[in-house]
Amino acid sequence: MKHTTKSIALALSLATLATTSLPVLGASVDVRVIGSITPAACTPTVGGGGTIDYGHIHPSTLSPTDYKVLPVMSTAFSITCDAPAKVAIVAKNGRMGSLAGAVEGVTGAAPSPVTLLGTAGLAVVGLGLDGSAKIGGYAIALKPSSVLADGVAVGGIQRNADWSTWDSTLIGSLYNNNIDRHSSWAATGTLDPIAFETLSGELTVQAYLNHASELDLTKPVVLDGLTTLELIYL
Repeated sequence: MKHTTKSIALALSLATLATTSLPVLGASVDVRVIGSITPAACTPTVGGGGTIDYGHIHPSTLSPTDYKVLPVMSTAFSITCDAPAKVAIVAKNGRMGSLAGAVEGVTGAAPSPVTLLGTAGLAVVGLGLDGSAKIGGYAIALKPSSVLADGVAVGGIQRNADWSTWDSTLIGSLYNNNIDRHSSWAATGTLDPIAFETLSGELTVQAYLNHASELDLTKPVVLDGLTTLELIYL
């Protein structure tokens, strides 16, 4: 509003000067009228500062020939908007080229070699590298049955980035192997994304570790998975 007031005052001043001065061309000045129309601003939040910590894992618990499946971990997830908005989340893999036991697709994800989050073949991404050794992998999901939008239970829906239609999901896995996945929410029994101001739910993660024979366990091996959750406005 301040920019608008100053611009109008300047324009009136120039008009008065033009009608009371000699018709001699002089210096000029531009008056710009600016602004933007923006959607509601939404902010995602992950509990625990966004860190899933498996703590200390004793090397003797790893198998030389099998993957070690770690427990399911969970934390709170929420989205807060300053006005009702339709949004989706997209997971971006920050550890490309580090997935153990599977060949990565273009997103850095691949079907898991072990059952995670109660599901076989779930898309997983890497846990980083220890030197050149691949540490393991993990699945990440936003549990659909846990999600409330403005205090009301809703259903999870997903589509791939090149799809025009949504489908329901009971798992809520955030990755797909070959293309980005959009995850959003709809009224129960429907497939149309809903607008909301607040959304809350449970983010779940389950990791597995590579064979002990593939890792140097004479020194600490640091798990280093990284997923960035991006919001897109629908």
